[in-house]
Amino acid sequence: MASIDPFMFSLIAVAVIYGLIAIFLYKNRANVQIQWMLFIPVILYRSKRTIEQVRKLGRAYSKFWQIYGTIAIPVAFGGMIIIFGFLAYQVYKIIQDPSLGASVQFILPGATASSSGLVQFIPVGYFLGALAIILVVHELMHGVVAEAFNLKLKSVGFGLLAIIPLAFVEPDEKQFNNAPLRAREAVLASGAFTNFVVAAIVIGLTTFAVAPAIANTFDFNGLAIEHISEGLPADLAGLEKGDVITKVSGQTFSSVDGFVKLMRDKTPGQTVILTTNNGDKTVTLGEDPKDTSKPYLGIKFKGDVSIKPSVEAVFGQTPWILYNIAEFFFWLFILNVGIGLFNLLPIGPLDGGKMANFLVTDILKNKKIAQKVFMLISYMSLALLVFNIFGPVVLSGI
Repeated sequence: MASIDPFMFSLIAVAVIYGLIAIFLYKNRANVQIQWMLFIPVILYRSKRTIEQVRKLGRAYSKFWQIYGTIAIPVAFGGMIIIFGFLAYQVYKIIQDPSLGASVQFILPGATASSSGLVQFIPVGYFLGALAIILVVHELMHGVVAEAFNLKLKSVGFGLLAIIPLAFVEPDEKQFNNAPLRAREAVLASGAFTNFVVAAIVIGLTTFAVAPAIANTFDFNGLAIEHISEGLPADLAGLEKGDVITKVSGQTFSSVDGFVKLMRDKTPGQTVILTTNNGDKTVTLGEDPKDTSKPYLGIKFKGDVSIKPSVEAVFGQTPWILYNIAEFFFWLFILNVGIGLFNLLPIGPLDGGKMANFLVTDILKNKKIAQKVFMLISYMSLALLVFNIFGPVVLSGI
């Protein structure tokens, strides 16, 4: 049976998922609101469901959640500074060299993990599983911390900034705006902070459980080539997709990191001999487009592993589940950090935007001046974000 093209599968997956979202939003259109950030639509769906459960959890352990939310405040503002600084620095780099490509990409479900210009595709199962966890913990903690500070919730919900998922809680606006600054900031900061906590838990589970289990279950056979860029060093040397690299100029390696470390010691223009399952290949290394001081092969690769014979004799092919767990954890970590930082951008309806607005207003006291300052920060942040996504394409075409 013929297999579907991965790119076509990606497009179908995107169409189906966002089609289902569109149907859901249409059926619940009475609870949907559309706002605009310049030319970018912000679609918000509000719900009053699950509020009672959130209220019980928040008020049963109110002291703990108040401390949790308070710790989240400096972490969130630190994340806001980091993401703003990162975007500003990337703008500087892109202006210098547009060929670097987009430093921020849209995240969409696909057949396999692949990058295509402005889009990073993530395997559908991992995408949906990770997104569900991210939005649930993010939104849950907003509500729990709000209830811990005795702030009533009107609704909870999710939304889309264009096609980027976001989540939110809606406390009673009048009560929330009159609450102490610490309470307001704690509620807003707790969502992204919890995403970072989940990311830390994932790192811990991977380091102390999944990675050791994989090491004891699988044999590393080498580096499998998944893709070769035409006209670049690996292609010119005769390497092909599916080849497995086992040595670099006679030196063996026992992991992907080991291969990367061996290559770091090389320089552009240097000749190396790559031993593969299809013989030795002599490669003259090129220059990395992102850093001309580093060597470049022009390949995408992954570790080639097999189940240890002694393990396979007992468990068969079941241990491959460990690799599925490891891959899921990878994307769960990346998306928790990425979406958490994105939500901390000081832009309009995002958590970071509301946090910045409250802080600026509290510092300046004058609401009119504070609003002007915040709008400047907000539009500047939005401009940095848009430039990071589309700037390389525009500048490359000039």
